[in-house]
Amino acid sequence: MAYLWAWLVVAGFALAGLFCLFMATRGWRLQLLRRALFLLAAVVFLLPAPIPRHDADLAPAFVVFLFEWLFQPNGEPEVAGRILLAGVLGALAALILGALLSRRRRAARGQAGTGET
Repeated sequence: MAYLWAWLVVAGFALAGLFCLFMATRGWRLQLLRRALFLLAAVVFLLPAPIPRHDADLAPAFVVFLFEWLFQPNGEPEVAGRILLAGVLGALAALILGALLSRRRRAARGQAGTGET
């Protein structure tokens, strides 16, 4: 039960952090950059990774990575680092694909709206 509460706290703080990021970037004109930051922050906050020597338990990958890298003399940050890297690269790929599909859709709508036959 404590494990569930820990993840609820993580999710609550992630939502609070994303809300703060949303409010801080409200006036930005570059919406693609704003979406990218929002998506990357969500991935970094919520992506789970196994805790070394406690493989049955998961924690946010960035927390595992930082604790293993900074505070453990014989830490094992590699797994959490790989998970973070894969998550960030996957999110960036999804963003780029979404932007390309959106641009193609807008271009198709623009051609349909000109009345050319």
